[in-house]
Amino acid sequence: MNPNDRLLSVMEYLMAAGDAPVKQVDIARDLDISPATLNRIMKVLYDRGYVFRTSQRFVVPNFRLIKNVPMSEVYLEALDEIMEEITAQHGVYSEAVVVTGQDLYWHSRTDLDPPPVAIRAKAGFRRPLYELDAMSRLYMARLGWDWIEYQFNIATFHDNSPALRPHAPERARALIEATMGKDFDYDLEGNRVGLRRFALVVEDLDGNFLHFLTLAEAATPMADQEARIASYRHVLEGARARLTAVMEEERRAAEILRPAKMAGLG
Repeated sequence: MNPNDRLLSVMEYLMAAGDAPVKQVDIARDLDISPATLNRIMKVLYDRGYVFRTSQRFVVPNFRLIKNVPMSEVYLEALDEIMEEITAQHGVYSEAVVVTGQDLYWHSRTDLDPPPVAIRAKAGFRRPLYELDAMSRLYMARLGWDWIEYQFNIATFHDNSPALRPHAPERARALIEATMGKDFDYDLEGNRVGLRRFALVVEDLDGNFLHFLTLAEAATPMADQEARIASYRHVLEGARARLTAVMEEERRAAEILRPAKMAGLG
């Protein structure tokens, strides 16, 4: 690991321990960091006030390290693998899209060669939630209209057609409320660049919104729309089940690790 990786690993380790003091020797062993290197890291954190040291040679964190979108390195590796599998098996784009403030933010996207459409959305792309496509409708439906009316300018919602036709507030409300309770939606007609997207909500283990997982393809005519919708939903739900399994395994590992750390206090 480079120095930045080691520093972050130590801080993440301390966060995983919660409010429990931990021994430096345990941190060094669990993270496979030399005691000398860990001492240097701890000195920086101590000098800057991010940790306290006790007389029993324990370390107590004095900070909170929280991800707005809590996806671990293990989770992200699994997500990338699953998305690449989807693209390889079905010849479609796959995207992971998070929400930041009032924007959709493309965390990652697979590639197709040659691209079926001139897709603009790739890692780092942002787009306001005001464009009521499948993802925006699904996310807004989780908020409820009262909150939307309070937080958003309801006069500026629009569709995702090439013309970006505006929606009257009552039309926007009807579209959003029709999506309440759903975790899957799609736009069969395609957007302004001719891309058809199928989107599924992925939640964390506590039921909080984590990100969208999508399939996206050229909006060409379909012989059997219902079969395509059912097939893609099945693919996305299978992918979500695999991602949920990764989160469950990580939680089990954390629960095993925590008692072990607490036992060291004795």
